[in-house]
Amino acid sequence: MSLKLVNLVFKFGSLLALTPAKIEKNGIVFPSKTYALLWIILFSAGVPISAYGRKSSYEKLTPVILIIKVATETILFVLNISTIIITATKRHHWNRFINILKFLKNSNEKGDLFWFLPFLLTNVVFVVIFTYYTTIYVQKMGVDFFFKYYAVEYFQFYAQFIVYYLIYEFLNLILNGFTDLSQTMCKLLKMQSNRLNKLSFKKLKSDFCALAECVEIFNNTFGWLLLLSMGYTVIRQLQYMQYLISGKRSSLLLIIMVITWHWVGTFNGVFICDLTEQRVKAMQVVAYQTAANFDGEEEVEEIKKLINVINDNFPHFTAARFFDLNRKTILGVLNAFFTFLIVVIQFENLYN
Repeated sequence: MSLKLVNLVFKFGSLLALTPAKIEKNGIVFPSKTYALLWIILFSAGVPISAYGRKSSYEKLTPVILIIKVATETILFVLNISTIIITATKRHHWNRFINILKFLKNSNEKGDLFWFLPFLLTNVVFVVIFTYYTTIYVQKMGVDFFFKYYAVEYFQFYAQFIVYYLIYEFLNLILNGFTDLSQTMCKLLKMQSNRLNKLSFKKLKSDFCALAECVEIFNNTFGWLLLLSMGYTVIRQLQYMQYLISGKRSSLLLIIMVITWHWVGTFNGVFICDLTEQRVKAMQVVAYQTAANFDGEEEVEEIKKLINVINDNFPHFTAARFFDLNRKTILGVLNAFFTFLIVVIQFENLYN
């Protein structure tokens, strides 16, 4: 992963005031607060107007599906507004986060000629999915009605996509940083020069603390966005699954595409969080094993100091500090999803 790619995402996200404009040598350039306020006003006005225009379609829904529909649109709206507010208010966090990553970035990224390809491909996937989405609904509702009352959703969905990708990109940069530290630590533990070990271990501990600070900044910046994304994904998929079970949706392919898009976008970052913690745990194991096998007191003392630094600054990713982000999170979300799905089906049967 490259900071060039982060810069590219920033340029696209800054059009909607979702991200800083770009990475500068002396800091980060931010969109003006006036520009951010303009997008907040546009979202705040556009979403209610679109919802009012879809009033006739809402009246045809059952009470349970109506509640799910309103909850889905509300969470997406809150996610969009929260992203803009976080970008506009947490300037110091963004600046510190980027500066640390710039300091720790891998030097071999310079030769990557296709650094932009991942972002390009995901944009192509986004365009394909929502072009098909548009085609299906235009056939059902007509061009005028669809674009008049659903056009604002495209801005909302792309804003959500920027959040997905930025979370994925930053988590990968953090993971790569801990991977490089793990490799450096393994090399240091094989060296024999005490003087070189002391200087190198000091640098290793400093870099580990810097990455641990990145994790803390990430939690403070993206914790709420991750929580909202998970809530939106669960409720949105609940809506689609209910429609699928009741046979009200004719396009099975569209449902599968949208469900896959949201699940991958939301929970791909959770897997990276879990992988990062496992990488640091592996560093702990290697350090403990090495300390047990070393005979020299000075070497053992340096390794113990490193172990203390790892234990005191162990990275824990959280969703707004409500719960930790690891593979258990996905099982918990799936459990909640199927529980809610059973409840919704039962309410629908009672209503019918």
